Parts: sequence; C-alpha cells; structure tokens
Amino acid sequence: MSEPALEPLRRSTRNTLLFTEVIALLPFGFLLQERPGWLPVILMAAGVGVLTVIRVRGILQALRGPWQPFSYSRVYGLTALGLALACVAATAKAQSGGFATIFVGMAAAEFFVARPFGVAWRHVGYVLVGQTAALAAVIVLTGQQDFLRPVLLAALLMTVALAFGIGVTYRQWEGALKLEEARKDAADLAATRERLRLAEDLHDILGHALEVVSLKSELAVRLTDPERAKAEMVEVQRLARNALRDVRTLAHANRPTDFATELAGARSLLDSAGISCDFTADPAALTAAERDLFGRVLREAMTNALRHADARSCCVSLETMPDQAVLRVMNDGVAPLRSGGDGSGLASLARRVKAAGGSFHAGNVEPASFEVIASLPR
Repeated sequence: MSEPALEPLRRSTRNTLLFTEVIALLPFGFLLQERPGWLPVILMAAGVGVLTVIRVRGILQALRGPWQPFSYSRVYGLTALGLALACVAATAKAQSGGFATIFVGMAAAEFFVARPFGVAWRHVGYVLVGQTAALAAVIVLTGQQDFLRPVLLAALLMTVALAFGIGVTYRQWEGALKLEEARKDAADLAATRERLRLAEDLHDILGHALEVVSLKSELAVRLTDPERAKAEMVEVQRLARNALRDVRTLAHANRPTDFATELAGARSLLDSAGISCDFTADPAALTAAERDLFGRVLREAMTNALRHADARSCCVSLETMPDQAVLRVMNDGVAPLRSGGDGSGLASLARRVKAAGGSFHAGNVEPASFEVIASLPR
C-alpha cells in the first residue's frame, strides 16, 4: 500500500471521525426540549463549541502528522469538560445528563490513539468511575433519585460504546499505517538484498577477470618470444571483452554461470600460470542449479589460488551421489599460519550455498594448502 493508496483511506477515516462530531448536537437539542433556562443553554453551547474545535483539530493533526498518542492531560481535560457538560444537562433533567455523556465517550476515545488496548481501557475505566460519581452526586442533589440507577447504567453503556466505536476507527487507521511501514521495510530489505546480490556478482565477474588479466599481462611482459607475448595479449583482450559482456548481461539479470564453462576456463588459466592441475569432475552429472552454484565456487577458488597463494599445483574433484553432490578444490602454496579471513567472495559463496540447503567450508589444511569444499543436497 503506497502513499497514494493511503490517501483514500485517510479521507474516509477523517470523514468518519468528523461525522461523529455531529452527534454532539443531539444532547444539545435534547436539552433544549426541556427548556432549562438561558444559563444551562449558554454553558452547553460554549462547552460543545470548545470540545468540538479541540477534537476536530486533533483529528486532522493525527491523520496528517506523526502518529503518536495524545497527551494524558489533553484527553483527561476533554473528558472532564464532557463530564461537566453532562452534569449541566443533568441539573435540568437526569435523562438529559445521561444522554450528554456522549461527550465523555467521544473524548475518552482518544485514549486509544497509539496506545495499547489494555492501557486505553484502564484509563477509560478511571473516567467511568469519575463519571458515575459526578452524575450520581448531581442527580441526588437535584432531587432526582428515582432516575439514578437507569441513568447511571445508560450513561455507562453510552460512554463505553462511543469510546470503543470511535477508538476502533482510530486503530484501523493505525493498522493501515503499520502495514504501510511494513511494506516499506520489506521494499528496503529487498533493495538491500538486490544490491548485495549485484555486489557479489560483480565481485565474481570483475575480481576473477581482472586477476586473470593481471596474470596474463605479467606473463606477456616476461616472455621473450614476441609471438607468444602477442598471443597472451590477444587473450587479455578477449577476457576484457568477456568481462564487459558479463557486466552488461548482469545489468539485465540474465547472466548464466555454468560449471563446465568455468572448468574449461580454469584448465586454461592454470596452464597459462604454469600450475599443474588434476581435474576429476564430470559436469554432465550435475543439475542446472548445481552447475550454476558449483561454477561460482570454482571461479572464486581459482581467483583465490592466483591472488593469495604461491600455488604450484591444484586439484579439482567432483563427487556425485544419490543424496548429495560435493565439489572439492585444493591448491598448495598457502602457509599453515597464513590466514586473512574468508574474504567477501568466500563469504558470499557460503551464503549462497547455505541458502540452497548445502554446506560450505574454506580453510587451510596440511601441508601448506588451502581447500574449498561445497556440498549440495539432491
């Protein structure tokens, strides 16, 4: 639910709450039928005007500004004003006073704004106790004891019904705000995850490609044979173009990774670097998802072998079983005490493999070697 989608709900909630203010005219009209004299009418008119203006301003501010509870002093002040109006009406006729507790219920509904239900009901209970005591005192002092019980019961039901009914309207709007906040949080989380995925893919593409380009460029500089040096630079150009193509396809979210392609690239790369390699892997035995994930693992393992190790040999083995597939990549040239952490590439691989339900391990092994093991369930 976006902000434009919230606007119709905001308007309907506002109109519903403002319409309840019309109810304030009913006790006033009921009192006029009793012809109580000018003083009670003036007091009622002034009190209803003040109560209505304050509540309407509060409704508009609550629906437009930050959703936060009204202060206790404000809400208790409004309920006290509503109770005073009910007492004024009760001096003319007890039934009018009971009906005028509409004002108390409307004011007490503001306890439900941005407060837990339990807290709101506790304060409504305090108001009901004060209302019962004040009305009872006025009815008894004005000699209307015969109406005491029915008026107090009616006033109690009136206040509770209005406080709950208007309070639920407030809570519905609060629920819509919470849903909108949750939607925004989910959108932010999705954007963060997408940025992380793009960062990991860029690391896979550019980290590996630049490492290979660096290696072949150094090799071309050291070669004394012009033709071989030229061939290596042609290969550098090809690798750079392929990396550029991969970045472009990544931008369109359709860049594939294949274990067979990465395996062939690893063979060529290790041969160029003068690193002996032993491959016992059959990509045909893998599923599409396994080829994609194991291709990423192999590429990162090769990048680490070139960047962080003084490798002379490398071993790649793939074991497929009915219940799992296991890829193991090991290279020498890593001292047992040399440890710089897993690195961002290995960390991202670990997240990918574990997200697929598999396990991932990378670390030093004896003697002076580094091993990467990834397994996926089948």
